[in-house]
Amino acid sequence: MKKKLLLTLSFILLVNAAPISASAEDIDQKIDSQTKKIEEIVKTEQDAKEYLASLESEIETIETEYQTVLSEKQKHEKEMNKLNSDIATLEKKIEKRNDQLNAQARVTQTNNEQDSVLNVVLNAESISDAISKMLAVNTLVTANNDILTAQKEDKDELDTLKVSLTKTLATLEKKTEELEEKEAALTEAKLEQNVKINEISAALATEKAEKDKFVKQKEEAAKKKEAQLKAIAEEKKKEAQARAIAEKQAKEQAAKEQQAQASAKTAPAEQPAASVPDTTTATNDDAPASSDDTQNAVTPPTSSGGWATPVSSMIVTSGFGGREDPTGISGSFHDGIDFGGASGTPIMASRGGEVVSANYSGMAGNHVVIKHDNGYYSYYLHMSSLSVAAGQSVSAGQTLGGMGTTGNSTGVHLHFSISTGLWSGFVNPAPFLGL
Repeated sequence: MKKKLLLTLSFILLVNAAPISASAEDIDQKIDSQTKKIEEIVKTEQDAKEYLASLESEIETIETEYQTVLSEKQKHEKEMNKLNSDIATLEKKIEKRNDQLNAQARVTQTNNEQDSVLNVVLNAESISDAISKMLAVNTLVTANNDILTAQKEDKDELDTLKVSLTKTLATLEKKTEELEEKEAALTEAKLEQNVKINEISAALATEKAEKDKFVKQKEEAAKKKEAQLKAIAEEKKKEAQARAIAEKQAKEQAAKEQQAQASAKTAPAEQPAASVPDTTTATNDDAPASSDDTQNAVTPPTSSGGWATPVSSMIVTSGFGGREDPTGISGSFHDGIDFGGASGTPIMASRGGEVVSANYSGMAGNHVVIKHDNGYYSYYLHMSSLSVAAGQSVSAGQTLGGMGTTGNSTGVHLHFSISTGLWSGFVNPAPFLGL
């Protein structure tokens, strides 16, 4: 029996621990999945930020280049302005010299022969005078020609410089426009990248929140597992205590019966004249050797409402109401009272009625349900064996079977419930039993 009990307990613990482990593994997988997502997003965010940094560096380089080009352009513009001013001044000088030359030419034409070389020679007083006058005329003409030539060269040079500066300015303006366009494009890319980084940051925050949710679930699952293990340990402790008490009571009862049998055997020798038959001895001799019938002799206490306790030893291991289910399957509300005891301890009908169910289920194990004349139902769960069948009428105190740990149970005990409807409307059995 002990070996069977240990095997049953081990099976129940394995079955009940499996959902917890599976759930924990599932949560761990979700956390790992979220961690990978976060790592990928973080990498994407880092790449985006690095790209943004490169854009900012490139924009900074272009801005520096733009400022250099702009400064050079401004320098050439100032040179152009100075050159234009110099050209204007030179043109005025050339114009004045031209006016002077033209005036001299008109005087020469007015005097006709006076300024001509032939007149100079004919009017000369001597050959040396003629030569002197001719030299003077040639010198004047040569000087005027030199002035005109110099002025023309200066003007050509200025025009050349002006053309060169104009080309330079045009080149600088074009480069400035290109830099402005490139800077605008990079600035737009930078803004788009900022938007992308914000989107990545939002996605990262979402994934982190999701991971935090799974981490919290894992913590809650761990706490629940700890609470369930603690509840199982407490339940086992109470059941072990109940078994010890039940076994002690059984031994004491057996000792009393042996003492009574011994007294019955010695009584005739000491009182030979007694003619009254010993009914106790006859009853014990006729009784079966089973422990169930022996313990049936002990009548459980009955409350004023007509309800008797379903076991002779009322060792309550778990009360009615809210509690942490040791197996984590039946929820957080206990709809009955658990009585502890040894395996096979007789379970008796708390009140007379009709057995509406005497069967097995995965949760209740071997169980009996009785419908009573007052409209209530009583339930006896996790029994090791059944002694009644559905449709059978039973009386209060009649044995229904033995205490066990079948179904969703962590150890040997009786789960006793009372309800107003079949498997519904459960009420606290304690007041009915006078507890």
